[in-house]
Amino acid sequence: MYSYKSSSLEEISTDWLRSNLRLVLEQVNFHSVQYAILRRGRSVAGIVPIAEAHALFEATRADRKYRDKHRDLKTQDKPRLREAVTDMAGHDATGRLSI
Repeated sequence: MYSYKSSSLEEISTDWLRSNLRLVLEQVNFHSVQYAILRRGRSVAGIVPIAEAHALFEATRADRKYRDKHRDLKTQDKPRLREAVTDMAGHDATGRLSI
């Protein structure tokens, strides 16, 4: 399992990155520095240590699996809930009162 350390991102331009790639990779690898890459002043990508990238990927995947399972359960529960409400109200499936 990977651990994720949250820290602020240092912003660098694509031109600066191109000129200083070796330095950036050393900072990321040895000092866990995180960078936001800017193109025309807007963030377009990030560079983070690989352990943090793996942790983020695993957390995203786990969240996606949870959301999918929750959605499936909700879909399966709708007919049962409708039937239970109908039974409690004393109506049949057509909505008519049963005696």
